[in-house]
Amino acid sequence: MTVYPLYEKRKVISCNGLWDFEFKKDFDFLSPDLASLVFPSKIVVPGVWDAFPDWRGARGCGAFRTYLEIPVGKRAKLNIGAIGMYAKVFIDRKEYAFQDSPYVPVEIEIPASDKAARELIVLCDNRFNYSICNMFELYFDFYAYGGIFRDVELQILPEGAYIDWVGVDTLDWKKAKLKVTVKSTEKGSREVRIMDGAKTVLSEKRSFESGSEVFELEWPSKEAWSSEKPALHLLTVDTGNDSVTVRFGIRQVRTEKGQILVNDKVVKKLLGYCRHESHAQFGPALPLSQLLADIQILKDMGCNFVRGSHYPQDPRFLDLCDENGILFWEESLGWGQKATHFTDPKFVASQVDHTKKMIRASYNHPCIIMRGFLNEGETIKEEGRPCYETLVNLIRKEDPTRLVSYATMFDLRDLFLELCDVISFNTYPGWYAANCEDEHPLGEILPRLRGFVEKLKERGLGDRPLIISEIGAAALYGWRDPICSQWSEEYQSEYLKTACEEIIANPGIAGVALWQFCDGRTYRGSRSLGRPRTFNNKGTFDEYRRPKMAFHTVKKLFTEASK
Repeated sequence: MTVYPLYEKRKVISCNGLWDFEFKKDFDFLSPDLASLVFPSKIVVPGVWDAFPDWRGARGCGAFRTYLEIPVGKRAKLNIGAIGMYAKVFIDRKEYAFQDSPYVPVEIEIPASDKAARELIVLCDNRFNYSICNMFELYFDFYAYGGIFRDVELQILPEGAYIDWVGVDTLDWKKAKLKVTVKSTEKGSREVRIMDGAKTVLSEKRSFESGSEVFELEWPSKEAWSSEKPALHLLTVDTGNDSVTVRFGIRQVRTEKGQILVNDKVVKKLLGYCRHESHAQFGPALPLSQLLADIQILKDMGCNFVRGSHYPQDPRFLDLCDENGILFWEESLGWGQKATHFTDPKFVASQVDHTKKMIRASYNHPCIIMRGFLNEGETIKEEGRPCYETLVNLIRKEDPTRLVSYATMFDLRDLFLELCDVISFNTYPGWYAANCEDEHPLGEILPRLRGFVEKLKERGLGDRPLIISEIGAAALYGWRDPICSQWSEEYQSEYLKTACEEIIANPGIAGVALWQFCDGRTYRGSRSLGRPRTFNNKGTFDEYRRPKMAFHTVKKLFTEASK
């Protein structure tokens, strides 16, 4: 699979494969003794050690080693797709990077050397330590893996300034008018050509005094991207010594009267799932075959929408969403943080850094129509407002072409809803039931959903689209129960039927991301008593993508609604 961007004038080398490996439970991550490492084992990259039999569930520090071949006198750039939970990167035993931000890329420029063979060591640590990594905590309801999650790539850089980043915005989808932002690593005047294949669309000399230049142009092809017809285009920026090709779609997103519009066409209803990047065998390091299988399952069910919960997902999955017309909500890492987090300057700084890296990495994916952050944060206390305003303003500044939202569990008690373009409620009536004595509390679902619509109007937010960003019930795969009790496949199926029928029929609800696509591993210990098998079992599929009864129920409703 071709993953964009492409670098035609750089030698690009995949570093995926078998690496040397050593796991140490009590290794000093902050002051590591690299000389003590002997690397007695092998591990696959991308991969996480705690999904392998020898280190299953182990918390500590994993040391990964391989060797890079860089021509003498040449600079190179190393891209590590994602790490967990935090990492240090060493080239020839010298530290080049510290990454405390899981699920986003690590980019390192390696200076020229008089030797070609370079030792690369990556220390990844999955021990919970707020002072080192405040992005992930023990109470999160999904498992924190250790390792290198995604592709590792080495680029041999050209001489002089090179292109650091290219972003494409649609200014007018009808006229195919684009804004192209080109960032360079150095100031200096140079000729810039923007090309459609071999055809030059624009050629200008620019100074790059501010580090980046902006170009406006009309693209030769006017074919727009949509969920029904996901047309994609390739745009190449060439500066003589360097060339970058990005893939993009011509599309604009906005809201109007409680609805979401793509290229001025109302999205009838967003229908889909929250999806963790998770598999029982691979953890978050899913092979391409599984990513494609997930897309095919979603399409077969009539889905047009995925919420990437609760962190940036694999760029290959986003590429597949681009190609298959799946509308996507991308969100940065967060789960249930409190007001004490939001007033911690270091936590806010980590969120800002993480969000910037997420936006930079996924900017050109037309499938992304929304960006979010801080799932189920404590938004019922005013202390959190500056943090939320900071992140909303950051997203709108860095990526003004997408809608902004965050998923709240506090519904109308939430204090910051006015900050959002789209209102998103996580709600579980009939599962976390208000009346514990009710043996079959599905009657809670309709009043809850209908109440949201009416109360948003009362609050003056009725003109904003409302998405049910989580709703669902757990079922243990294979457990059938004639009395349809909770945890049975029958109860989950009936639950989702009730919820989906109302969401599809209710004009005040713009869409749903059911919780969740497949079962995902979560925390261990005594807290797992509320999560049988140490999994969040609310998936319509189990962790191996085996369908539960609810699959047939949801598929029927979604496919009929999407006609």
